[in-house]
Amino acid sequence: MKLKTSLVAGAFSLVLFIAGCTASQTPGPPGPQGATGQTGDSSRDADRRRAEDQRRADEQRAADEQKRADDKTRGGHDEPCPSGEHSHTDPGTGKTSCVRD
Repeated sequence: MKLKTSLVAGAFSLVLFIAGCTASQTPGPPGPQGATGQTGDSSRDADRRRAEDQRRADEQRAADEQKRADDKTRGGHDEPCPSGEHSHTDPGTGKTSCVRD
């Protein structure tokens, strides 16, 4: 008997819950308006971004040119010497080469 009563009460609660969720709700009065945000000047931001990109590209180009100049000074000898040899820089020319140990 208690089981039957519990099932009926549960079914009734479920029906009320579903009916409450599907009922149309009437909207209330609108709330207060918030402060408007400051609009940014998109062209100024785009110009700033473009200037920063150009500056980075110029810095990268200068770094690449410096690396090429350093490589030319060293004679482009970046790889390590084979076993039994070591790197030696000629004081007269500044050129680096591998010599026997």
